[in-house]
Amino acid sequence: MLKKLKKLGISFLTSLMVVTGIGQGFINADQTLPQLDLEAKSAIAVDAKTGQIIYAKDDKQTYPVASMSKLLTAYILLQAIHKGEITWETRVTPTATEVDISNNTELTNVPLQEGHSYTIRQLYQAMLVGSANAATMLIGNAISGTQTKFIDKMRETAKSLGITDAKIYSANGLTAKYLGDEIYPNTDENVENEFSVRDMAIISQKLIKEYPEILETTKLTKIDFNDNGEITTVNNTNELLQDDSNLEVDGLKTGTSDAAGYCFASTTNKDGHRIITVIAGAKDNDARFDQTKNLLNYIYNNYDYLAISTNQALRQDIKVKYGKQSSISTIIGNDLSLWVPKNTRAKALQIKLTPKSSKIEAPIKQGETVGDYQITIAGNLGFIDGSTDLKTKALAANSVEGINILIKWWQMLSDAI
Repeated sequence: MLKKLKKLGISFLTSLMVVTGIGQGFINADQTLPQLDLEAKSAIAVDAKTGQIIYAKDDKQTYPVASMSKLLTAYILLQAIHKGEITWETRVTPTATEVDISNNTELTNVPLQEGHSYTIRQLYQAMLVGSANAATMLIGNAISGTQTKFIDKMRETAKSLGITDAKIYSANGLTAKYLGDEIYPNTDENVENEFSVRDMAIISQKLIKEYPEILETTKLTKIDFNDNGEITTVNNTNELLQDDSNLEVDGLKTGTSDAAGYCFASTTNKDGHRIITVIAGAKDNDARFDQTKNLLNYIYNNYDYLAISTNQALRQDIKVKYGKQSSISTIIGNDLSLWVPKNTRAKALQIKLTPKSSKIEAPIKQGETVGDYQITIAGNLGFIDGSTDLKTKALAANSVEGINILIKWWQMLSDAI
């Protein structure tokens, strides 16, 4: 059984801080984590809410990812549905090439029939649960009209998410040779989509944050694909959905090919805290799930979840000019959270308060923004958006009245001399 996560409160933070006015407070002592070298080409674990990177191995190198590519297709589809550009009941008919692909026994699919139409809901479920390749291509057709135009949209969307290193040739992640006459123009038949595990974590986080309903589908262990009364039962390729290790995995997507090896983007929500992991290039089907479990167990056994609630004071003051008091206490403007090594010490938590200007003048109202907090961990791996720390507004914990106007003028004159 996994150890239950310990939820740390603000009292832990403030009781160990050294207060240095408007400077930094530190937790002093050393904390060394055990090493974890996963048996995969690359891997990453991030907090789904903040994007904090908890573990990384070769996370910026691009590799073939096979059907994990379908997560980007799912993101574009859900975006189109939420914009009203398409509906779950929109019907689309496969091309002859897509029918052939759907009946290729080398590939994961639901069988499609020429002249039959299928709803977006059917295709979406088949794509995410059964990794159906031809169904994924139909989704691209429904959104953009052709595979070529949809690949262009995938490339544009990836860039809009801050992903600049990906190589995208198909909606489903298949090697180009399987795409027949729907291959992207001027593409070598041996190429596949390539992403880094960090790229896949970015896509996974965007999906979960913006369209959390995706988990209602990715958690299904199987679906029945109904084609005019002909039922095909499709089992989920994510074997951790039925695992007995208490990991509570409810998504997201596997990927397999000769070039990619065995890949898996997972997510789990344990004790109210959601984590995303991505494994690329595991040696076999069992390994991708075993390595995912190893990574999650490593985090749960070696990290605690530090929650800092809104309106908590971090015991740092800002100097105030022309007020009835010379400084003001501050509180954070929104909830913050970080994964920190258990028994964190080691200057691990670094808190910096920067006033919004060199002169904070009274009067000041309670709740007014007076500066910014930056909170990070020494030796941290940063965040998948490229930032190195958590940021939040520093708010005035109380009001400060201004001094008498005559006294203020006198002080201003003294300052000028």
